Amino acid sequence: MHRFLNIRMVIVLVITIISIFVFSYLVRSCSKDQLILAKVSNVVVAPYEAISFSDSTRGANEWLWEFGNGDTYHMQKGKYSFTEEGKYQIRLTVNRKAEKYFKIEVKSKEDGKNESPLINIIAPNVALQNELIVFKGDGNAEKWRWEFGESGRVDAREKKTLYAFKQPGLYSVLLSTETTKYPIRHQIEIVAQYQENDSTDALSVIGEDIKTNLQAIVNGRSFNTHYNKVLKRYLCGNANTIVVTNNNKFNDFYSYCQGLKIIGRSNKTIIENVIVDLDEVNTSCISQLTIIQYDLAKR
Repeated sequence: MHRFLNIRMVIVLVITIISIFVFSYLVRSCSKDQLILAKVSNVVVAPYEAISFSDSTRGANEWLWEFGNGDTYHMQKGKYSFTEEGKYQIRLTVNRKAEKYFKIEVKSKEDGKNESPLINIIAPNVALQNELIVFKGDGNAEKWRWEFGESGRVDAREKKTLYAFKQPGLYSVLLSTETTKYPIRHQIEIVAQYQENDSTDALSVIGEDIKTNLQAIVNGRSFNTHYNKVLKRYLCGNANTIVVTNNNKFNDFYSYCQGLKIIGRSNKTIIENVIVDLDEVNTSCISQLTIIQYDLAKR
C-alpha cells in the first residue's frame, strides 16, 4: 500500500514539473512577440470626422496603417477621416511583422447635422515631382484654404490653384472652407522625376511600382489593398486588362492576381519584371502588362 502511494506521489510530482516547464516555455515564447503601443482616438465617428492615430512602440522604425478601405499610411502618427458609413478594421503593422487591430464604426449622428459636405477636390492621384498640378475645389463656398503637406501651412486660397511638389512621396492634400466642419482630404502620390539621359523612364517607374504590389500579393499581404491600387491607379479600373506571363500565357488582370494569391505563395513566385504598354487611345491607361516571373518551388 505504501509502495503504491509512493508511486502516485512520484507521478504527480513528475506531472507538476512538466507543467511548470511547459508554462515557463510558453511565457518565454510569448515574451518574444513585440508589444505594440499604439492608439486610435475614437471608435465611433461620423463621416468626414477626423480620427487621430499614433504609435509609440519601442524600437519601431517602419509603420503601415491599413484603414480597411484600401487606403494606407506609412508614418508613425497622423489623422484620417472616413467618407462612407460602415464598420472598418484598422490594421497597424510595425517593422513588417508585429500587428495590432482597431475597430472603427462610421455612422451619421442621429440629429442629422453631420451630413456629407458638398465640397470635393478634383485632382489627379499620381503626378511627377516638380510637375505643375491643377487642384480644383468643387462646390459652393467663398473661402478656400489649401494645404499640400510640404510647407506645414496654408499654401493657397483660391478655388482653383496650381502646385508643384518638390519631393517625391505620398501626400494628403487638405481643403477647408467655411461650409465644411472638417477638411476634405485627397491623397496624391508624387513619383520621382526622371532625366532624359537616365535609363529609367516614366513607364519603368510604373512597372516597378506594379511589380512591388504584385509581389506583396504573393507574400500574403492585403490582397484588396495592392490589387485595387494597381487597378485604380494604372489600369483605369479595367479588371480585364490583358496580362501576358513569360511571353506565353494570357490572362485577365483579376484572374492573374487571384492566381498569385492562391498558388503564388506556395510556389514562392518571384516577380522579376513588369513591362507596361499604354492604350493608344487613352494614354493615361495601361492596355497590357507583360510579366516575367518564376517559381522557386519548381526549380
